[in-house]
Amino acid sequence: MIDYLKYSIFNPKKIHRAKNMKKRQIAQLVAILTLFITLISIVRVVPILQSIQKDGQEIASELPEFNITDGELMTSETDASIYQTNSFLLFFDPNDQMNSEEIDQNLTRLNVPVGIGLLKDTFYLSFLGYGVDTSYEQLESLDSESVKVLLNGLGSFSFLTYAFTFVISYIGIGFIEIFELLFILLFANLFSKLLRSGLMFKQNLRMAIMASVLPTIAIELSSLFNIVTVYAFELKIGLSLFIFYLAVKDMKKTASPKKEAKT
Repeated sequence: MIDYLKYSIFNPKKIHRAKNMKKRQIAQLVAILTLFITLISIVRVVPILQSIQKDGQEIASELPEFNITDGELMTSETDASIYQTNSFLLFFDPNDQMNSEEIDQNLTRLNVPVGIGLLKDTFYLSFLGYGVDTSYEQLESLDSESVKVLLNGLGSFSFLTYAFTFVISYIGIGFIEIFELLFILLFANLFSKLLRSGLMFKQNLRMAIMASVLPTIAIELSSLFNIVTVYAFELKIGLSLFIFYLAVKDMKKTASPKKEAKT
């Protein structure tokens, strides 16, 4: 397995040497790729969680006192106010001057992921463009203290929560990785026939997975520097197929001298 990984990273055109690798090794390779992607995703998310935790505490310290009476927000504040951080926009509007559409427009304009609206008769929560309105009649126990507890607790999770999130992320990313590999295999099998490689379907499968290793590593590492394009999926497929093509050409070139020697 280690030798195969070395080929896929340092000498990709030689991945045809893995065309007869065992099923167990294929499963191990997919598992390793999935683990790598999951770890990179965690590295990207941790700073965001830390930012959310810090920003939540900042907004909690600025939140005016209020409570809910007869389904409406009651406070001594007379004016609406907006609190902004890198992660949040909180709209405090006891005078019914703002609605959820305006909140969404501001979130989009300022490129802020989380929006909270404490409106006259509605609690509004938006995350990455998905918003939910909840009537205060369903949240009679809501008050400034409960919201502060919520904000102060954002981004603070137990080890069990992190472990559970890791497992769920690993499984989800694993399914996505298999889906992408099926696309690569589909086109790789077509390439193999067009190039008259003489490879069987199972051999194409092994080489297609090997061909995806270097593009996967390169694209995931580039995501740490925010240089991944919206076409990362297409780029991964294209680079994997190019490596597959080079490997088939090298395999045929390597086999040619042997045929000549027999003649």
